[in-house]
Amino acid sequence: MTVPADLRLPAPDAITLEDIIRIYEAFRPQMPAVPQLQPAPRRIERLADLLDHVEALVLDGFGVINVGASRIDGILEFLDEVARRDIAVMVLTNGAGQRAETSWQKYTNWGLKLACEQVVSSRDSLEAEIAGLTAGAVVASMGPAARPLAIEGGLTFDHPEMFARATYFAFLGAIGWTESHQHALESALAGGGRHLLVANPDVSAPLEGGFSAEPGYWAARAAQATGIRPLWFGKPHAGAFDLVMARLETVYGRRFARGKVAMVGDSLHTDILGGAAAGMQSVLLTGYGLFSNGGADDMIRACGITPHWIAERL
Repeated sequence: MTVPADLRLPAPDAITLEDIIRIYEAFRPQMPAVPQLQPAPRRIERLADLLDHVEALVLDGFGVINVGASRIDGILEFLDEVARRDIAVMVLTNGAGQRAETSWQKYTNWGLKLACEQVVSSRDSLEAEIAGLTAGAVVASMGPAARPLAIEGGLTFDHPEMFARATYFAFLGAIGWTESHQHALESALAGGGRHLLVANPDVSAPLEGGFSAEPGYWAARAAQATGIRPLWFGKPHAGAFDLVMARLETVYGRRFARGKVAMVGDSLHTDILGGAAAGMQSVLLTGYGLFSNGGADDMIRACGITPHWIAERL
């Protein structure tokens, strides 16, 4: 059992910050081990105060660039300052329902001066590895609003025999996911011999006034109900960080020491743990995302995941 039977899982429309942390902690044994971190984080008022200490930034999307469908005030000015300082920038998002180009187009529409190659998604990580995992298998692209994977013989979400025929369920996005879909997935997995690939490990994402239910939440429910062990792609897992580092060096045409690269995000378990495990500096941004209403220090103590830096705002 990868998720304890007695772990309380809330309704998808009633997720709290405490629920998010509990679910992430249940999956902690499947996350990367973290090397020794700072005994206490260094606190800075603005993320811009970090720029003297890095050569490159890897930014999360939700909680750093936007909250819900709204761009965070100050991100354009921050990126202008980063460019003036000749700091390299990449975006690493756990959004997997669409290709990274879709996120890039959204950022471009908001006025962010980023090239398409500067945006990497957890979907990219899944696509880089899936051929070696699923040779000869039947893969279903999961998510009512998700763009299907380009896999020969793969099943789209609207295929009438998807739950009956698929041997690998690739969970890409939770928009439009219902309790009926969840029941069908759990019934399929309960029979054994079938696998759940989670292309977005996020349990939740910050919205205006609450938290969404993301694939990591639904994967926790499936794991608790069936005893399966999901396979994860994206932050905090190593493949996503290897991919973003390779892309960073391709885009900028030079090598970067990982200790001079900072992963910036609002999640202890995806951004901070993943960045530190990848050998990067880690920066928890508290003013906009998961911890915008407080609680960061308590959760750091409870989880033992300590960022190198804490900044309240951009």
